[in-house]
Amino acid sequence: MKANLLVAALLLFFLGCTSQQSEQLTQQQKEQIKGEAKVAIDSIFAKWGRLDVEGASQYYSPELLVVGDSSLINYEVSKKGWLNFASSAATARWTAVRWESIVLTKDLVISTWMGKAEVLLKSGDKITVDPQGYTDVCKKIGGQWKVIYEHASGTPVIQKADKK
Repeated sequence: MKANLLVAALLLFFLGCTSQQSEQLTQQQKEQIKGEAKVAIDSIFAKWGRLDVEGASQYYSPELLVVGDSSLINYEVSKKGWLNFASSAATARWTAVRWESIVLTKDLVISTWMGKAEVLLKSGDKITVDPQGYTDVCKKIGGQWKVIYEHASGTPVIQKADKK
């Protein structure tokens, strides 16, 4: 009986070690995953630069949680805000200064984007956020990288349009 217990314990131990080792990613795999996640993040900023809410929102998961300005909001509330933003903006541009990521698993990446945001509103007011930072947790869902968590930081500076 003790021998069976010992064999079972050893078998579980070795199987546990084997499954952990197979989960470890090589540096090449990590670089590939980082590249895939960067394509998704770059696509988000490119679509926002075109004020394409539908295009950008395809990179966000319905389980999204966003933190910004001391608030915590979900996907639906975020999308309403994005639509309001796009309807009031004439142009928008995000300029990346630095991007880093940490691969947690083959399906989970933490992305940190630092840069500058410039938005010209239809009213003529200009909003600049420099520096602007985004921390995103990206998850591979159905073969596509999607943001499931986002934290935005930065202080917007508003330059009022000259009203003559």
